[in-house]
Amino acid sequence: MKKLLKGYLIAILGLVFLIVLILGMFAGNSNQCQSTDTSVTVTTSADKEAVAQSIHDNLKKVSGVTEAGIAGYLGNMEVESGFNPKSIESSATYDESKAMNQSLSGYAFGLNQWDSARRVALLTYAKSQNKQWSDPSLQLDFALNHDGTNSDLLKQGLKMTDVNQATEFLRAKWERGGQGTTTKRQAFACNWYAEFSNGTSNTAIDTATDGTETTQNTDNTTNNSSGCATNITQGMGTSGAPVKEIPSAYKNKIKDTNFTTTSSTNTYTFGQCTWYVYNRMQELGTPVENGLGNGADWGKNAKAKGYKTDSQPHVGWAVSFSQGADGADATYGHVAVVEAISDDKKHFLVSECNVVSSGSGTVSFRELTAGTGVTFIQGK
Repeated sequence: MKKLLKGYLIAILGLVFLIVLILGMFAGNSNQCQSTDTSVTVTTSADKEAVAQSIHDNLKKVSGVTEAGIAGYLGNMEVESGFNPKSIESSATYDESKAMNQSLSGYAFGLNQWDSARRVALLTYAKSQNKQWSDPSLQLDFALNHDGTNSDLLKQGLKMTDVNQATEFLRAKWERGGQGTTTKRQAFACNWYAEFSNGTSNTAIDTATDGTETTQNTDNTTNNSSGCATNITQGMGTSGAPVKEIPSAYKNKIKDTNFTTTSSTNTYTFGQCTWYVYNRMQELGTPVENGLGNGADWGKNAKAKGYKTDSQPHVGWAVSFSQGADGADATYGHVAVVEAISDDKKHFLVSECNVVSSGSGTVSFRELTAGTGVTFIQGK
């Protein structure tokens, strides 16, 4: 009987060993099929162009990404950190207790300025890899693969085919910050697209602005990028860089060029965008009334008062921008006047105030495309 039991026990142990061996083989095969190797190597150079080139080359290895998407990512990164992986918001110093407090905001880290819970996730991932959080390779790896659902949003933006759309998608949906800096980010993105899409740095065009003033450029170069057609003989681009002179392509389209007229009935604050639009609409003979609120409020308030509104531009109509739309103020929004439509019907020119030399009453012009967050208003 004991021999029989001993035989059964040996058989059972043998069977258990066989099962463990088979499971081990399947586990090994599973790991081979679902590789988690996400190694990236980003240069630690202090030269932002070298860092941008390195990030670009790493992202090119990711399936489905486009040059437009990469440019959008780089445009956002340039505004966020200036390509400095050691950047801490407001030039603060590292404080472990603050850094690991996920309820603390305004203490953002790294190339993409991760903050709050995402900052803690970055630091935790760095520790798990036994690396410094300031390692640019680790940061790109984190962004692509370890930032939770945010990594999926990043890859979605990287696959977009229009530079401006990719830039704004990543700002609004992935960065989830930077309201009022859309124009600046898109201008930077267009520069990177021009540089990298043709494989050379000689085609870069600088249309970036600090949100105040861009001087006229008489260079006859034209760069047609995806979402970034920029004719700098006009001194401006579709990135929305403001200029103080009507671009040459629109000069023959605008009949009434009296942009400095003022109205004695205007109760809006001098030099503000609302003050200018009230004056300009009076000059065009299609006035709007006082009391429509901040720029972002004009669309809904005008509609409630019986004004005709639309989502598409019309010459001579006012346009209300919601907070952050096309570079509008993140709190108050913005208003402007549609002066002309481009020949290809894809762009429109606005005149506006409080963009160049804020509060001075200076009138400037920008070429834009109709997008989200804008409402066009017909005067009465």
